[in-house]
Amino acid sequence: MALKIDQIQVDKPFRGYLFIRDAAVRTSKNGSQFIKLVLSDTDYNEVTGFLWNVGKEETESFTQGTLVAVIGKGKSFNDNLQLDIQKIRRTNEGDSVTLADFIETAPEEPEAMYEEILETVEDFGNEDIKKVTRRALKDRESEILYFPAAKSVHHAMRSGLLYHTLSMLRTAKELAKLYPGLNEDLLYAGVILHDLGKIDEMVSDQNGVVEDYSDKGKLLGHITSQINEIDGLCKELGVGEEVAMVLEHMILSHHYEPEYGSPVRPMFPEAELLHHIDMIDARMNSMQKIQRSLEPGTFSERQPMLNNIKIYKPNL
Repeated sequence: MALKIDQIQVDKPFRGYLFIRDAAVRTSKNGSQFIKLVLSDTDYNEVTGFLWNVGKEETESFTQGTLVAVIGKGKSFNDNLQLDIQKIRRTNEGDSVTLADFIETAPEEPEAMYEEILETVEDFGNEDIKKVTRRALKDRESEILYFPAAKSVHHAMRSGLLYHTLSMLRTAKELAKLYPGLNEDLLYAGVILHDLGKIDEMVSDQNGVVEDYSDKGKLLGHITSQINEIDGLCKELGVGEEVAMVLEHMILSHHYEPEYGSPVRPMFPEAELLHHIDMIDARMNSMQKIQRSLEPGTFSERQPMLNNIKIYKPNL
């Protein structure tokens, strides 16, 4: 019987169908090659797997985006559950699974999410903010319908970038009611524009699976890439210098800390709020995803992208 990732136990055999989300060929201390795999199941849970002593045939066969049948054993390393792979093969027509079973998608239709965002832009009162935000969206329309928000962290799913943006936009609209005096056009534009540079930063297929970071992503990152994009659009559309400057500041400062890519911190309320809305949505998505694989009253493994904490699922 095929097992799921949440059924893997230390030193117990595992047999199941898994999807290769990432594959990296590494060299061990003795000079032999192995493949470090990020594997997911039909519940979109993930586990790191290792295939040892591989040659050219294995490195060419077991690549990102491949559906495989796996036999292995659960292992624990630094309190993290891993899968030691003993046998692996590509699936075939005789297997009871299809690729569509393993592709996580946003819970709302991408076209409907895109239209809701665009309708918000059309309601902007500031014409300069409206035309640069509308144009940035239109220029990315084909990619944003399927693009993920990350390679492997929050909203790493088909249409995840769109879903992350819309979730943030809905949150921003609610918070704006609590803080009179906010420039809502500026806040909402910052939400919509802040992560569009990820489309340049990553190389994704139509399933929302990221193959790798692009050269531009590795050398510049999505913040710098999007700053350049907005600067060029503002000049092309004749947008005023003040609008261009504050929009670029929001993008530049939304990671808040220099070590996370922001050379300046937010210097006006809309930029400050953008940062916190982004953090709330990203961390909530990550925590809820982790909780899906937990039994009530149990902890997860340590989560490096969440300050190395263990996530708990209350037994309530």
